[in-house]
Order: sequence, then structure tokens, then C-alpha cells
Amino acid sequence: MELAEAAVKCLLVKLVSLLKKEYHLQKGVRGQIVFLTKELKGMQDVLEELSEKPAGSVTPFQKRWARSLKELSYDIEDSVDAFMLRVDGGDAHANPRNLTGFSRFIDRMGLIGNIKSVKVAKVRRRIAKELEDITTRVKEVAAWKGRLTIPGATAQPHTKANVDTGIHLLLEDVHKHRHSPVGIDGPAQRLASLLTTHREGLQQNLMVVSIVGLGGVGKTTLAKALYESLETQFQCKAFIPVSLRPDKKSIFKRILRQVRPAARGNNNDGEKDVDELIRDIRKYLSDKRYFIVIDDVWDEEIWKLFEYALVDNSCGSRVIVTTRNFRVAKLCATPVAGALFELEPLSNADSKRLFYKRVFGKDGGNHNQLDEIAGRILKKCGGVPLAIITTASLLASKPKSINEWYRVYRSLGSGLEKDNTDIKRMHDILSLSYYELPSYLRPCLLYLSLFPEDCRIDKDSLVRRWVAEGLVVDEQGGGNLYELYDRGEKYFIELVNRSFIQPLDIDGVDGIPNACSVHDLILDLLISLSVEDNFGLRLDSQNFTTSTDSEVNIRRLSLQDNEVEVSVPETVDLSHVRSVIAFGDAFNWAPPLSRFKFLRALDLEGFPRKNNHPKELRRLHHLRYLQLRGYLQKEVLEEIGNLQHLKMLDLSHAYVSQLPVSITRLRNLQSLLVGSDVKMPQGIGSLSKLEEMSWIEVEPNTAAELGKLTEMRVLCVHGLGYDEAGDQAFLQSLSNLRNLLGLFITESEMCSLDDLPDPGQAPVGLRFFRGTETTFQQMPRWFSWLSELSGLTITVNNLTQDDIDMLGALPELRLLQLEVAENGTIAQEQLSIGSDKLFQSLEAFKFKHCARCWLVLSQGVMTRLQKLELYFEVRKRDDGAIDVGLENLTSLKHVTVEVDCYGANIRQVEDVETKLRDALDAHPKNPTLELSRVATHCMERDEHSSGRHQSFGRPADDDDYSDNDSDASK
Repeated sequence: MELAEAAVKCLLVKLVSLLKKEYHLQKGVRGQIVFLTKELKGMQDVLEELSEKPAGSVTPFQKRWARSLKELSYDIEDSVDAFMLRVDGGDAHANPRNLTGFSRFIDRMGLIGNIKSVKVAKVRRRIAKELEDITTRVKEVAAWKGRLTIPGATAQPHTKANVDTGIHLLLEDVHKHRHSPVGIDGPAQRLASLLTTHREGLQQNLMVVSIVGLGGVGKTTLAKALYESLETQFQCKAFIPVSLRPDKKSIFKRILRQVRPAARGNNNDGEKDVDELIRDIRKYLSDKRYFIVIDDVWDEEIWKLFEYALVDNSCGSRVIVTTRNFRVAKLCATPVAGALFELEPLSNADSKRLFYKRVFGKDGGNHNQLDEIAGRILKKCGGVPLAIITTASLLASKPKSINEWYRVYRSLGSGLEKDNTDIKRMHDILSLSYYELPSYLRPCLLYLSLFPEDCRIDKDSLVRRWVAEGLVVDEQGGGNLYELYDRGEKYFIELVNRSFIQPLDIDGVDGIPNACSVHDLILDLLISLSVEDNFGLRLDSQNFTTSTDSEVNIRRLSLQDNEVEVSVPETVDLSHVRSVIAFGDAFNWAPPLSRFKFLRALDLEGFPRKNNHPKELRRLHHLRYLQLRGYLQKEVLEEIGNLQHLKMLDLSHAYVSQLPVSITRLRNLQSLLVGSDVKMPQGIGSLSKLEEMSWIEVEPNTAAELGKLTEMRVLCVHGLGYDEAGDQAFLQSLSNLRNLLGLFITESEMCSLDDLPDPGQAPVGLRFFRGTETTFQQMPRWFSWLSELSGLTITVNNLTQDDIDMLGALPELRLLQLEVAENGTIAQEQLSIGSDKLFQSLEAFKFKHCARCWLVLSQGVMTRLQKLELYFEVRKRDDGAIDVGLENLTSLKHVTVEVDCYGANIRQVEDVETKLRDALDAHPKNPTLELSRVATHCMERDEHSSGRHQSFGRPADDDDYSDNDSDASK
């Protein structure tokens, strides 16, 4: 239903646009389009009602009707796009004979004055026939509505998404080991004891421990916890996911790169075959104590290759293998020192604890009135953590009432009966939560079925694809890329909160994940749903398979990286494919691009390849999103300039030194992403629709042209401070960017932003400013105009009390990372944050400095602050005082303190840490404290332990010494 609903919404937007624009349509044609719009709106209402029905209650007939409507909508949209493309002049190579019916009749009616050679009567008869064919199909589908008998339903209002702290608490527990993940503490202790037995012995055999259990029972979580707790005891290590259809060469390349990290990027591993890679691994591990986790091994054959690579060198090495297959588990476990560990489903107590923790938050608590129904729900989850978390995530977003929980319980059906397979059980549970998703989220989640197993999926790239394919619907038809991206990012966060995708690389400033992965079981579910709904086709095996319905068109094509070439037969119609994504070397055997007539999104690793020529790019007239990775020929870059309707171009992961002038012809381009070492051509200012641009080097000509891009919302630049003329041109341009919402600056020398021609002309709507790897002379004074600034990351050379007061007065500032450069200065030793309602919106604050200075927080400040990060240099606080007023931060939940130990002895360091703990113990909110030490190798010995003062490193009175070890920059 959700796919049909999305397709109809996109089509309606285009039909409305067609009516509004000046296409000189004759009255009869305009009337027919109005008719189509009216009919489709009626069917959209029906789809919305179907989407609100409980899972499993939609009849097969209703599903068939929705699929027919979806395919019809796609076909009409393709025709409308072809027509609008010709009228707008974007298809210079188009032949009218190649246009589809709907576009042809509109083309001939709308441009009839230009067709001198065809008699009007003949044209009108042909138009009438083609129009009749389209309207007949619409009427047939519309007529089915009367047989659907759908009870009324009310759509749920769309609400703003916020990152769910519950899932982050679970993730932090696993990552930082403050607490063991629910249910694995016992198994983890037993396995840790087994793995570390006799580790001090000189002659130790290789030990292989296999962890076996049901998919989703927590094998990977347990293995990851063991890996992170024991990895420091080994000389080299690797954590390798395998998956169902592994790429052997890629796997052994990853092993070699992880166990031998120093050689990464400086070898020819990519040119070696599997046997050569295995020999290299054996040679390198021959005298090393290593620890390797091989996650999710499905068959015996792949394990035999691993076994050959693992050297039993009597150094006490350890290997963990996780698998769902008992035969594989028995084969892996070494007979002498190893073990087979069967990970059982969670106990009733642990299931309940995990369930309540996910539904109600960190503590879970007692909920006696819900215990009975919760027990019934948990019984159906069978102790499988993934099923428990998924079901609990569903309930977390619903009223905490017995009636609502019983409704969900009844919807579960009999998915966990004994006569079903394990995967079927899991699919039943996960399918329920899938169909309980809002209809706008389901197509976005289904899109993840196109990605390989164990794939790291970049958030920004994913959201842009959603936007390009119309999965984030532009209901207003305004085409504002930033607003659509913002909405798509909220969709992403919602999917994280509902535990459908696993967040990766969580941003330390705003807490939003920069990437995600998909659990294998959820991916299996999405693939099956994708096939059922004809959403997309994965070419990941030697068998070409698609939906069982041969009458539907292929809409999306994912080319998986395989050892064996997989080709699409010439007989298969690819003209309606909207999206092609190729991973690794898969594009080597991709069909020619000329077979993709209506392609909207294209993502490739390298171009051209065997079946494709650069000139084929120019025929992709409907292309809206293009991402190219790897090495690109100059001819390819030149051809990109012919894609007149391209909106998003991502070359950030491509090897490109300079963009050609032809790029400046992309007048519809809204997003341009390149690497930081790419030179821009002259004339970049002609791309007047650009809303997003990164990473642009600040040099005079390019910087001057930025001022012409008045639609710019997000700008990422580098190279400030190297050229005074370039800096001045950039500041002049900055004053023209009145729509700018995000400014990101990196890899720049010491620079100043204070020389705006007129501070009143600053981009006053700016919401985010982030400066990384860059030091600014001082806090720009025009920041005081930024009444909408929400996030600020900045390092300054000079900091004053006036700067603190200015920032504190910003009404919307929620996230602040403020650092004073290592050799910078602070005007006074004490910076005060007074009680005159400063920082009233601030939620997270990080303050780092190397001067002899400290913050003093007055009562009533930072009333919303929940997370505080501080840097404490022990030797510069003679009395070790830490009385900064932490008790005045009434909403504080978490404090992180980085203790610089250089020049201090252990007693001083421990005294500071004790005082910090005491201060937070006395805090009314009892916030958590996370302490870390840096420069510990430069601590002084205590007199009683060495007989004299002696530092580990340079003398303690050397104030100019700066410790640059990597831990000090966290």
C-alpha cells in the first residue's frame, strides 16, 4: 500500500505542476488532466485508509488493486516526465516517435502549432485514441474501489522526530561497558574466562571458540563485547563480518588490513587473488599473538579457507566464530583447547528487563498493571533479543495501556508456533512492526533492501537517494532540496528510534548517526518484501530472479559485488528502471546505460566499464541523482555537463583533480559534493539553484563567485587563511548568502571572520556553524546577530568574557563546542556564566582550553543543559579546586572530564578525580561521570615510590612542552 501511496503522491504533484505551468494546453487536454487528477486523489484516499488497517488484515484483492494502481502511476509519471522534458527543451536528442502514449498526445496537442506537416484532424483523432487508452486504464482501476469495502480510518498526524535516548543508552552500554548488555553478562564472563585461561603460558595452542544460536539471539553482540574487552591483550586483531554470500577476496583483504594496519593503503593487496592473500596473512601472523572474530559464518566451505589462514603458532592466539549452523560450529571449535558455546534465548527475567528497558527508558521500572499482557507478548518473542527490541520499539511509540497492548498482541497472530521455521518466526514479528510503521517510512526502509549485507550506509547519501526517487514527497511542489533533506533526515532518525536500522558513527555534537547498518534478519525481511511488492531487484547470485508477476516492470536495480558475473538478459525490459546502484566491481557486467530510459538515480564505482561508454551518460535525460566513486576519466566529467536536469552530483568519493567548465551548464543542480582537493572551474556562480556545496577551496576567483549563489543553504569550505584576497572575497560573498543555514569550515590556517563589509549583512538565518581543524583569531562579533544559531563548534586563539556573554545571549543555541587553541589566551583566569538567563536553550556543552583558567557557573544558568564535557589540566590548578558550580546545572545528566596528567603526580590526579566524583554525588540529579586521563606517561613519580621527583618525559617545569599523543585530542 505504501509504495502505491508514494507513487500516487508523486504523480499528483507533477500533474498539478503540469496544470500550473505555461504549457499552452488546449482546453480538452487540460480537462482530461483535471479528470486524471481528481480520480487519482480519490484513489489516494482509499490507499491511506488501507495503510491504516491492522497488519495482516489487507486482503489479496486489495493488494492486487494497490499494485495495479502503483504500476499505472509509475507509467503515467514516466509519460509526464517525458513530455515536460521535451517542452522544457532538455531532450535535444529525443525523437517524437519514441515518446510514450500520454506524453505523445500532450506533446502533439500542446505543440500543435509547430507541426506543420500533419493535418489537425488526423492529429486530434490520434490524440483522442491515445488519451482514451490512458483514461480507460485509470477508470478500470478506479472502478475496483467499490469492491474494496474499507472501514473509515483516521491518519496519524506527522510529528517531529527526535533521537530516542533509549536506543543510545543501549548502544553506549555495549560500547563503553559500563554495564553488560541485557542477558549476556553471564555468557560473557564464562567465555572471557575460557579465552584468557593460561594466557601467560609460553606454549599455548590456538583456541577457536564457536558461538552458535538462532539469528537475532545476540551472538554478534556477545562477540563484540568480548572483542572490545580483550583486544588490548593481543598484538593484532580483526573483526570480520562474513554474511550469507561472502566475497572471499574482500574478506581476506579486510583481515590483512586489520591485522596489519600500518601497511594500509601502501600495498598492492587489491591485485592479489585469495590464495596470495591467505599466504600473506599466514606469514604475518606466524609470530604474532592475535585475536580474530569471524562473525556470521553460514557454510563449511568458507570456514575451511579461514582455517587455512589461521596459524597455530603457540603464541596464545584466540578466534571466535559466530554462526547459525550447528555443523559449522562443530567444525570450527578446535578439539583440544576450543569450545562450542550455544547461546540460548534470553531467560524470562532478562527478556522482561530488556523489554521494559526499551519501552520505558533506561531504568525500565515496575509496571504491574501491564505484566500479564507483557508476559504474553514476550512468550511470542521466544527470548530472541531482536524480536523483543523490535516489538518493544513498536510499543514505545504507543499509549501505555492494556487495551493498546492487547491489540498489538492479537496482531501478532501465531507467528511463533513450533511448526514454523526460525526465519519465518522472526519475519512474522518484524513484519508486524514493518506494517505498523507510518506509510511514509515504509518505502524508505524498503530502499535498504538494495544494499549488501554488512554494508555501512552513509546517512547523507541515503537521504539524498530517497529525495531523488520521490520517497520523500515534495507535497508543495516547491522543490526546496534543503527542506526535503531535512524531512528525510527525520525519517532516518525515526527508523533508528524504531530499531529497524543500527546507528553508526554517532556525531559527538548533535547525537545524530552519520551512517547505519541493517541487521541480517531485517535485511532478509526487506528483501522478501521488496520481491513481493516489486520494489527492487538485487543481482546477487547467478540466477536472475524478479517478482513472480511477469507483467510488472523492474523499477530499481541493485548490482551486488560477486565473484561470478551476473548479467541481465537482453529480453528483460529495463526501460522503466528508476534507480541503479552498483557495488564494487559489479558495474563491470552492468547492462548498457542506454537500456535505462527513465533512470533517475545512478550510483557507480568507477566509470566507464566494459559495457558502457562515457557518451551514454548524455542520454540519461531524466537523471536527477548521480554519484560516481573511484577513478573517473576526463571524458566522463565532460559528459556530466550534458545532464541538464541533474539536481544532485556527488563526486566526494571519486578521484578527481579538477571539474571541467561543462559542469557550469548544470543550471538545475541543487547539490554539488566534491573532495577537498578538487579545483573548481570558472563560472561556478552560474549554478544559481545550488543549495548545497562541499568542499570548496577558498581562493579568490571561486570565493568571489560564491556570492552569486543566493539559494545556498549549506556551504562547506576549506583553505581559509592562506590567501588574504581569497579570505576577503569569501567574506564579501558570505554577506550575500542570506538563505545560508549551515556553514562548515575545515583545514584552514589561523584566520579571522571579523572583516565582514557590514556585520548587519551577516547570514542571520544561520543555524549551524562548525569549524574543524581551523583556529580563528577571535570570536566573530557578527555571531551576535545569529538569533537562530542552534549548533556551534569553534576553536579560537583569544577568548574573552564578552565572548561568553555574547554566546550566552543567543536564544536558540543548543549545542556548543568551544575550544581555546593550545597557545591561545584567555583574558582572565575566571570566566563567569552569570545568572542573567544565559545559555537558556543549551543542551550540550564542551569546553576545552590549555590556559590557567576555569569556568564559574552561577545559579539559574544553562537550565536545559544535560551533557557537559570539560578539560582539566591538573598542574595548572595548584589547589586542585574544581568548585565551578556544577550543582547549579539543574538538568545535568552526564559529565565527561578529560584529566590532563602532565606534570602532576598520581596523588594530585586522584585527588582531582575524587573531588569530581564527590561533587557529582552531591548533585540533586545524580548525573553520571565519565573520566579519562591523557598524558599519563608524563606524570611525575610520587616521592615515596622513587625517592625523588622524576617525570616520565620532559621536566615538569617546562611550560612550553606540549604533549601531542593521540589520546589528548579526544
